Amino acid sequence: MVTSRVFFRCLVGGLLAGAMNLLFMPHTLLAQSQQGTFNQSIRSEKITWLPGSTVSLQTLDKVTARIGTLAVEIGTTVRFGTLEITAHFCAYRPPEEPPEHSAFLSIEDVGYDNKTASQSVFSGWMFASSPAVSSLEHPVYDVTVLACAK
Repeated sequence: MVTSRVFFRCLVGGLLAGAMNLLFMPHTLLAQSQQGTFNQSIRSEKITWLPGSTVSLQTLDKVTARIGTLAVEIGTTVRFGTLEITAHFCAYRPPEEPPEHSAFLSIEDVGYDNKTASQSVFSGWMFASSPAVSSLEHPVYDVTVLACAK
């Protein structure tokens, strides 16, 4: 009776260990075999960017809960609430490459009256694929990049 229980436990344990090896071993072998290929493709990949003339921005007014879009031409400044948004440069990837749109923006909060000095709230690159990394987070407004176009 005792030997049959021990045998059964060993059998079940062996089957579980074998199943685990079948499940996880091919993935680790595949990852190890592709690691060299992955590193080689990154080194040889040529990333191309196409310059754009207009950047499309998504805006959110948190007070009124209104979402909108703004089209800003490169080199111009538009006003959204108390913000002045200036687009300095935008670029996008060609259609045959993974999609990505980016823009270099500077955003100033000028306030409702002209008595207060304008305050720079954002200056830098925004990327459409990762808005959480590089978006404007203002107490009243949010601005993210949607697309860059010719």
